[in-house]
Amino acid sequence: MEIRDDVWVQLLDESTGFSVIIEDDGHKAYAYLMDAAKVIVSDVWLYNRGPAPKTTDWGDPSKLPFSNPAEYVSDIIFEPISSACEVSIHWKQRANPPIEAHLSVRGQLFAILRQGIAPGWSRLAVKDGPLAKVLQPSAVSETP
Repeated sequence: MEIRDDVWVQLLDESTGFSVIIEDDGHKAYAYLMDAAKVIVSDVWLYNRGPAPKTTDWGDPSKLPFSNPAEYVSDIIFEPISSACEVSIHWKQRANPPIEAHLSVRGQLFAILRQGIAPGWSRLAVKDGPLAKVLQPSAVSETP
């Protein structure tokens, strides 16, 4: 399946009913963790397409979801996701009972979403911010 503007991919954990939706609108991409009732319980910015804006008007809801501003974004060159086969999820159940979804892109851990925590962690975040937290190397080493 090719990913185009305003198209999303859904990855389901059949044992819990939780799912991760990846949405790329042609300007930026996000992942959303949804519970079995289809309620978003975590989200994380994944990447911007094109240059990151210098600032974001957080008070303007017409711009939702926001592109992540430059001060929070890595300068690593990242090729946007172009196919559903490039992404996978490793599901973890933590105590009491947060579900955690480890999102890999092209075989590399890229983001972590944890039930009840927003935002989640993203490989391309260089500073914790309102859209993503920094994905620490210790999280990468915990992933199978």
